[in-house]
Amino acid sequence: MKADSENNDANLMNLENVDKMTNIMINNELYSEMIDLIDLNSNNDYSMFNDLEMVYLFVHKEKDTDKKKNRSENTKREYIRELLLFLKQFSLQGYLYDFNKQKVTTLSLLKELNSRNIRKYQEWLIEVPLGKSSKPYSVTTIARKTVILRAFLKFLYNVGYIKNPLYESLLSSNVHKRDLPNRDLNSSEVKQLLEYFKDHPIVYCLIAVLTTTGIRVSELCGTRVSDLIYDEGTFWLKVIGKGNEEGEVKIHDNVMKSILAFRERRGLSTEVSLSDHSPLFTTAKNKPYNYKYLSNYLTRIINKADIPFVKHRESPITPHHFRHAFAIISAEQGADILRISQSLRHKKIDTTMIYLERKLARKNNAAHSWDNSDFVNSI
Repeated sequence: MKADSENNDANLMNLENVDKMTNIMINNELYSEMIDLIDLNSNNDYSMFNDLEMVYLFVHKEKDTDKKKNRSENTKREYIRELLLFLKQFSLQGYLYDFNKQKVTTLSLLKELNSRNIRKYQEWLIEVPLGKSSKPYSVTTIARKTVILRAFLKFLYNVGYIKNPLYESLLSSNVHKRDLPNRDLNSSEVKQLLEYFKDHPIVYCLIAVLTTTGIRVSELCGTRVSDLIYDEGTFWLKVIGKGNEEGEVKIHDNVMKSILAFRERRGLSTEVSLSDHSPLFTTAKNKPYNYKYLSNYLTRIINKADIPFVKHRESPITPHHFRHAFAIISAEQGADILRISQSLRHKKIDTTMIYLERKLARKNNAAHSWDNSDFVNSI
């Protein structure tokens, strides 16, 4: 970047190592300096920047004076990585999308893209076997990638960096209920998993915490010892959710014991102190978990479990299944849907309904009225 060191600039010009570049570009220290450069130009001219700098400006763009309401670091990482992969793909295999990359350098290809290139790219994205198990991406993944790319291309057009509204060339990728994988887990299934991993304090604890709190794995990774609060005989854990929204979840006594067993296995202190700002959950090297690493680790180890219901599932169990399990088990225990929705911190109760759709459909099925009826007994 123009305001950065020559060393960083050299790294940014290398699209081969996307992860390394993501780690460089996640630093927002240059954002204010770059905005100042724009403000000095009365025409708000963005032509002084290159493609990678436009990715940087887009990702770190602030929309609110309250920092907590702007994009979280995890969201920024996801956006940066996705857009770097987009640039890398055009740089290395532009011919797949009828793009002549010989005309341009890696840092100036966005201005040369046309509607056909974008349309061809989306067609390729839908068909290429780069998803799980070497299959095409799921509908939800395509939708996520499309949302990020459309927002970026619209930003480029709105600030005048590109002349054509390329974002209009992207087809919408709506996710319908039928596209969502079955993430249901009931209390019996969770008990089987806990029994299977009872001698593995790390996995046992993570399953117990995720199930009994309903928190996301990214929220779990961000917790610190000081986030544990003891109030009127009960431990509560403060978490930071989507949009940097704070929440608290109850930690049951048995779950607290599993957390202490986790920390003891890791060689960490089992003392709870508000002055201890170290990570609550760590890797074997006592480093904070990266949420994608932890998600992949749990998915891999859980789906290797020699349990019939695990082996015969159509889709693998992921950490997000335990968020659904929280909703389902809460409903089994008599909690109403409003309380469940509030506890999961859903903005819309419709989202909670999706979690409980199958369970509620079975519970409310008219066939229950036939139980022990003369007709059923006569069959």
